Order: sequence, then structure tokens, then C-alpha cells
Amino acid sequence: MSQIIVDEQLGKTEVLLPLRRWVTALKIESSRPFEVIKDDRVLQILRELKRPTFVTIDSKFYDKRHCDKRYCLVYFVLTPLEQNQLPGLLRRLLQLPFFNTRAARMGKVVRVSKTGVRYWQLNDDEEYNLEW
Repeated sequence: MSQIIVDEQLGKTEVLLPLRRWVTALKIESSRPFEVIKDDRVLQILRELKRPTFVTIDSKFYDKRHCDKRYCLVYFVLTPLEQNQLPGLLRRLLQLPFFNTRAARMGKVVRVSKTGVRYWQLNDDEEYNLEW
């Protein structure tokens, strides 16, 4: 099972519990229970975990410079009120050939919207675009 790490700003009932019905999912703060986790610390924590996929609605994470072979970042273009759509969009993403295994996802920084997927991958200057 994939290890999905959920950003702290995402809700338990809207995102975490629906994800747990079909995938192993944890809130980022559960990896460091006695620490306040700021955005600049997230990438360091992800590097210490075993090949996680981090999901967020924070656009700052969609940055080509964040590509790293040790993790995958997935930014969803959703407002806080739309976050209940994230589990369905993530499931849809994970069914695509470029994202359907942990190994395939590593090194990618992904932007998921209702119309499609854009992503950067490690050691590649091209931004890829996939429509749903």
C-alpha cells in the first residue's frame, strides 16, 4: 500500500477518513507529534519517510525545484471548501500509468485540477500535461 501523507490544513472528515478507506494515509503532524510543522520543514520530513506521496491544496508546493527522488508532491487546485473532492481526484490520478505505482510517482511534483494533471519530474526541464 502506498503511504499518503496529508497536509495539516486538510480536514479529517473531508480528506483523511475517505482516503483511509482505500489507502494508507497519515496527517503530516503524526510523523512528528511534538513538533509544530511549518511549510519549510515539510520537505525535510518527507525526505526522512519511506517514499511518501504528500497531498496538499497549498500552491507553494507546485514548484519544479521541489522534485526529489525520495518523495512525490501532489498539489490539488481546490479551495478549502472543495477539499472533499481531493480523495476522488487522487484516486483518479493514481490510476494513470505515470502515477499508479510508488516507484512511478517518486521524483514528481504534480498539479491536479478538475480538468487534468500537470507535472514536473526529476532531471527533466519539461512540464508535462495530461487531460482527464
